[in-house]
Amino acid sequence: MSDTKPLLTPEEIAALHDSAVDAADAKPAGYNVDPSVRKHDLASEDSSLGVNVAALDMINERFMRLFRLGMLESLRVNPRMSPLRAQIIKFGDYLRDLNPPLSVNVVRMAPLRGYSMVVIEPTVVFSSLDSFFGGFGRGVGQLPPGRLFTPTETRIIKIILQVFFRSMQEAWGPVTSVEFEHVSSEINPQFAQIADEQEFVVLTRFESDTAVKNGGFIDIVTPYVALKPVRDLLRSRVQSGDGKGKMKKKKEIEESKKTKERK
Repeated sequence: MSDTKPLLTPEEIAALHDSAVDAADAKPAGYNVDPSVRKHDLASEDSSLGVNVAALDMINERFMRLFRLGMLESLRVNPRMSPLRAQIIKFGDYLRDLNPPLSVNVVRMAPLRGYSMVVIEPTVVFSSLDSFFGGFGRGVGQLPPGRLFTPTETRIIKIILQVFFRSMQEAWGPVTSVEFEHVSSEINPQFAQIADEQEFVVLTRFESDTAVKNGGFIDIVTPYVALKPVRDLLRSRVQSGDGKGKMKKKKEIEESKKTKERK
């Protein structure tokens, strides 16, 4: 066997040990010595950027006036409903507050991306059905979870949706032109996955203000990301129909004054 010599002498090993100890005791130098770190979840959508909720409230107010007129013409019922303030919530939180059966309708709202959801509470359906056949618009209590809608009830739902789409298109007119397309219907909102449970959606609820217990509601739920392409339009181009009428009238008055002065 050949004699093997160590790669480092004892003096060299001691020198390396001393230098390592000195480096550990030394204070760090350079930039970012004490960095400030904030946790950020990349899978979470930031809801603080952009969508003008006040503009959506103006659209919903205009829609409600049109919807009442449309329901009166189509089903001879004047729904006493009022829109609540639009809110941004997680889709999973919204689903947890719903109790099937409901009329859950998945729709496409072009040119917005993805799918939206129109949810009609059964009380709205039954009160409209009762009024249409000459009743007093009475609703019903809680239905069994697996209860399906009858063909007559389904027809009433289709009429409500037609009025809903037509009124919403006209309400969005000053902002942008939208077209609604009905994609599918369910009775359980868990089967209508328009977004992940952790994603944010924009919820607007049109709630009945009648004295009937569980007076009913209609919800329109739109993924938050779908409204981002039109957020600039929501900031700048929303004008109420009354405002347009006043501006037009003011212009006509000014023109008539100028005509009189010329004469």
